[in-house]
Amino acid sequence: MLASYLCIKQTLPAFILILLLTSCATPSKQTVSLNSSSHQLSLKQQEHWSIKGKLGFKSPDKKQSANFRWQQTQQQYQLNLTSIIGTSLLKMQGNEEVATLVADDETYQDSDPSHLIWRVTGWQIPVEKMRFWIKGQHQNNDKVITSEQGWVSQLQPICNNCKNWLINYDNYKLIDNIWLPHKVVLRNKSNNSQLLVRINAWDLHE
Repeated sequence: MLASYLCIKQTLPAFILILLLTSCATPSKQTVSLNSSSHQLSLKQQEHWSIKGKLGFKSPDKKQSANFRWQQTQQQYQLNLTSIIGTSLLKMQGNEEVATLVADDETYQDSDPSHLIWRVTGWQIPVEKMRFWIKGQHQNNDKVITSEQGWVSQLQPICNNCKNWLINYDNYKLIDNIWLPHKVVLRNKSNNSQLLVRINAWDLHE
């Protein structure tokens, strides 16, 4: 009994030392503190990127979801929507002049991409502005709420055909030294619809 007690007593300081070393080796939670202007400049410089994830659209009379992939190269974009089982729902591509959409083996064109995708699917997606909004990038006249970390947490855009939108951002992650949102909720006050964007992966291109 005494031998066991002495053994425990001798090993106790070593055990405490291991606990202390383990505690010191555990990294503290990273504190993010961005310069908002510098962060916005970094977002503006990202003109070549792609994202993939899931879209959820909800309105007073419908609720739908789809997997998506969006690729942006300056003003040119390409959007693919697929069902949960991988079936192609639509393919859309365009630039600042014209948009082309293919769905159910039919091809549609329009100079207004948001109106085009609404006309075919009934979804409210601000296509022409998504290359800015999805990154959390705002324009000078927009109403913005900035989080304590320095990134945009809420955006109310002020421009033609976009005043009815209110956008909330969450789940920012560091991608190639740039903090980017992975959850974006876009609400349209004019028709009480909501578009939920969950991003699984960002890919930034040079």
